[in-house]
Amino acid sequence: MRTALDGCLGVLFAIAALGILGWHLQPLDGLGVALALTFLCIEQGRMALVDLNNIHQVTNDCPTDGRVRPFYRVTIITIALELIGFYLAWYQLGLGTGFVLLSQVFFNTAAKIQLYPGSLEPIQSMGVKERSPVLLIDALAFGVIALWQIGQFRQAMSALLLVMVLTYLAVKYLTTSTAAVANGGESP
Repeated sequence: MRTALDGCLGVLFAIAALGILGWHLQPLDGLGVALALTFLCIEQGRMALVDLNNIHQVTNDCPTDGRVRPFYRVTIITIALELIGFYLAWYQLGLGTGFVLLSQVFFNTAAKIQLYPGSLEPIQSMGVKERSPVLLIDALAFGVIALWQIGQFRQAMSALLLVMVLTYLAVKYLTTSTAAVANGGESP
């Protein structure tokens, strides 16, 4: 049952990513935004599956910890908001991108924990203070897409958003891999 749901969720994100690229290869001033959103869609689809898997594992390991249920609700709402934003981007790239960024702000302000299945402390508190660097980047990205949407420096803002997303992904996977391996875990 979980495998079928995971597959369905993966397909929904994959279709969204293909649709964003398919609808927005032209004009060129939107290509950077479309590529950035496509990379973000693939990443968020992967993270949705990782988060749901982590929730399942931690729920089995710590069935009495009441913090997992609210985190599950926040995760499900975030996934739904992300998918709405990614599909909205097919029709209105700037609005859809803004919606996806708002879904990230929602998650990073509503999620009070971080899950680390298989570790000594699988549920760790992580509030807004700990997530503030990510929220700052979300705010900057929202400003960039707002400027792009109103037509200010469209090509520069498009390129800047793409560079921001690529930098985010590079930093995330370089630091996550190093930290995971240092803690005896697997790299993503």
